[in-house]
Amino acid sequence: MEKLRPDDHFLILLEGDETPIQLGSLVVLDIPDALRVDAAQRLRRHLLDRLPATPLLRVLRHAPLSFDSDVWVCADHVDFDHHVVIHHSDSPLTDRDLAAFVERHVMIRLDLSRPPFVVHILDNVAGGRMAMYVNVHHCVTDGVGFQTLLGLLSDDLVDEGDPAVGLRCESQLPSRHDWLAASVRGFREQRPLRSEVDARRVGAVTALRDPALQRPATPKLSLSGPTSANRAYTRITIPFGEMKLIARSFDATLNDLFLALVGGAARDYLIQTNDLPTIPLTTNSARSYRRPEHGPFGNRIVAIHPHLATHLVDPIERLRSIQDSMVLERRRTVHDEALLNQPETPFGPRIRRDRFAKHRRSGGTILPGNITVSNVPGPAHERSYAGLRQVSNHPTPLLGSGRPLNFTARRNADAFDIGLMADPEKIPDIERIATLFRQSFERYASLSPSRSQRS
Repeated sequence: MEKLRPDDHFLILLEGDETPIQLGSLVVLDIPDALRVDAAQRLRRHLLDRLPATPLLRVLRHAPLSFDSDVWVCADHVDFDHHVVIHHSDSPLTDRDLAAFVERHVMIRLDLSRPPFVVHILDNVAGGRMAMYVNVHHCVTDGVGFQTLLGLLSDDLVDEGDPAVGLRCESQLPSRHDWLAASVRGFREQRPLRSEVDARRVGAVTALRDPALQRPATPKLSLSGPTSANRAYTRITIPFGEMKLIARSFDATLNDLFLALVGGAARDYLIQTNDLPTIPLTTNSARSYRRPEHGPFGNRIVAIHPHLATHLVDPIERLRSIQDSMVLERRRTVHDEALLNQPETPFGPRIRRDRFAKHRRSGGTILPGNITVSNVPGPAHERSYAGLRQVSNHPTPLLGSGRPLNFTARRNADAFDIGLMADPEKIPDIERIATLFRQSFERYASLSPSRSQRS
């Protein structure tokens, strides 16, 4: 049986009605004239053909007494009318219509007694296009794995092996007695591994106490506090080549530049709202530690918390300070990684649930950071689905508890597609944030030696 790893269980425990923990993408598709008739049904049939190559046609089942991890099993029945849905519109959907659709559906929690995904096909988008909103529970995989999953659903020839290998069907699950007996044997066999992992964990905790590895404090803002059950969404696209060129001209990575762009926009917004703290905003971000032996799915990410240098006026100084912050995060991740990928322990799922419930009642924040910023690798080549060319592939980010804003970016061939999600009760005008981000981009572009050389 394929067990749900504790790291993946964490993503289920983080979830609440105000904070669905799901990965999503709004994919806009161009429809060639030759494929215009019945294009939505064509796309749906294509997706149904491709789904068996993904890890999506399975469900979670609980171990007896929560003594051991939950397990993934092949679903005995999949209601595809529920999971792959065509939405017809008589009039073409505008960008605002697409955003409103995402804002509604991103708050609908996925039922984990069913397969952990849903795909919405919007058949009439302005410009003679279609859209596809793909939503997958985060316990299935991280952002890197989600991109692999989208590749498996596309026309790309990708072979990640049979996702059903080693999975039982629900009808093949062992009896309660046999399941518990197998878990006892497994825990007994894992004692040497748990001892080794515990030793690494103690060493990592000790190393992270080093004063040289301490992060700055996370400031309190008027925007801080519980997340509401409402969302505001918008999209930005920046030329990928220009982003890369500007970053290179500053001797920075593309991710360094992206953080600096977010930092500039956040600083300008907080100045306008009279909420700029004297210490820099910190982010909740993630860094992948996936290796070949981990396989393509599941969550293999380390939380990182670089600051955005919002206390600095000069954009170049801000970029350099962010780079220094990223150096610190890279030094920490080798130790943070040792705290992850822990083997299961007896009654581990029950203990984690109780701890999370207690933490929620206390009102504590599980992960630090004022906002979320994420940059996930995407395809460098053009992608299509059922012969329909992918025009854009914007993330539909989640909001973690207490973080009212998420910038998530993803490469799409020659474009850098960014999805912005906000809590409108904290940030009532997300388009203002998008405008400030574009202005931040223009500011760095104007300072870049690469632009002056081209002009």
